[in-house]
Amino acid sequence: MELIPAIDLLNNIVVKAFLGERKKYKPIDTQLSNSSKLENVITGLLKEYKFKIIYIADLNAIMGNKNNFKIIKKVIKKFPKIDFWVDYGVKNFLDFKKYHDNRFKIIVGSETLKSTDELKKIYKHKKREFILSLDFKNNLFLGPKNLIKNNKLWPKKTIFMILDSVGSKKRPKLIKLFNLDKKKDYYLAGGVSNNKDIKFLQKKGFKGAILSTAIHEKKIVYKNL
Repeated sequence: MELIPAIDLLNNIVVKAFLGERKKYKPIDTQLSNSSKLENVITGLLKEYKFKIIYIADLNAIMGNKNNFKIIKKVIKKFPKIDFWVDYGVKNFLDFKKYHDNRFKIIVGSETLKSTDELKKIYKHKKREFILSLDFKNNLFLGPKNLIKNNKLWPKKTIFMILDSVGSKKRPKLIKLFNLDKKKDYYLAGGVSNNKDIKFLQKKGFKGAILSTAIHEKKIVYKNL
């Protein structure tokens, strides 16, 4: 089971995500670092556990208000052994194509994606692997309707992002509705709060969990995984 720490960046600092209410996010208060600076938080995470993948959401870019690219590029260079997954609010093929740095994988979020036609164009760009994030909030799918109905459009790696469960410490009820194709890798983000949740996802056929609060509050017992 892959455990992937999620880091949310807003105005160049790491913030604590809660229920998808991004404008209310405040600097993270974590037991792993005495600072909310990105580099310090990552250093703290890697001291806690040998994570191989780290997910970064550039909230400014996603919301269309500046970006945090400078510090993201800095940490990608500083931690070369980490496989970084970065969501910067891709809306179309041109957004996807303009970043040629192959040292991170691009997350295409349904929330910002304009259409499945743009996703099909991304598929044709064989030079870059991407990860699809299917975004939900208040039991509603955020994105092109034909995308959630057609799992043939989902790539090898797909995230179910339950925004209103983020930081809630409650396993999302929507999980019961997901029918997983065993040939693909699926990840859940939102509401994963302890080892019991992780083992539940494993039994359900998920490849991994993307989590934050449980890690920073030291609720995960890694030796039991």
